[in-house]
Amino acid sequence: MTCTRVNVLEGHTESVFVSLGRRASIADVRQALAGVRNEARELGLPTAPAEWIKVHDDPFRPQPRLDRDNGDGMTTTVGRIREDNVLPNGVKYMLVSHNTRMGAAAGAVLVAEYLVIKNHIAG
Repeated sequence: MTCTRVNVLEGHTESVFVSLGRRASIADVRQALAGVRNEARELGLPTAPAEWIKVHDDPFRPQPRLDRDNGDGMTTTVGRIREDNVLPNGVKYMLVSHNTRMGAAAGAVLVAEYLVIKNHIAG
């Protein structure tokens, strides 16, 4: 996998190129990303977003200022999913995530909530 990250105001935009273990259609990739299990939500963690990944079909999304606050900044937004003919079984896509919420502050709180609920630290 190769990932190029571009720092923007209150968010990160990444261009991701990945070589899959086997060939998959774009629909399969969309479905796999959208269907990521949200164990944190299942466990009832207060800062867990409703969905980890939001998949956009709009060819101009994701965009940092439009998508960085999805799920109160805890959801990663993915779009522009396409085949990549350079890599074997290649797929490329763009993503946006909020760097100070999910990337730092709220992400750390979420980890602490998880450690408490799993009895690794006292609450």
